[in-house]
Amino acid sequence: MKKILHELYHGRVLGQERTAYETDEAREKIRSERRHFAFILSDEDFARFEALEALHKEHHTRRREEIYENAFRLGVLLMCAVFTNHEEGS
Repeated sequence: MKKILHELYHGRVLGQERTAYETDEAREKIRSERRHFAFILSDEDFARFEALEALHKEHHTRRREEIYENAFRLGVLLMCAVFTNHEEGS
């Protein structure tokens, strides 16, 4: 257990690791769908689609930041509890 705590403390353990294949496959699907809509939508509708896409990306980025901050905070609390052998309520 000490090794995992040490690796966690030094930032070498990531909870959201994904393979490059999963990420690349998802990106290609997104690009394919985007090309499809670029082809069939009018210029005005495609501009709205792009605006929606930008809002979605902004929301997604903010949400990921919140998740990271909360997970980091929880990790620090967990690490402090383990190192001090302290349990909440004691």
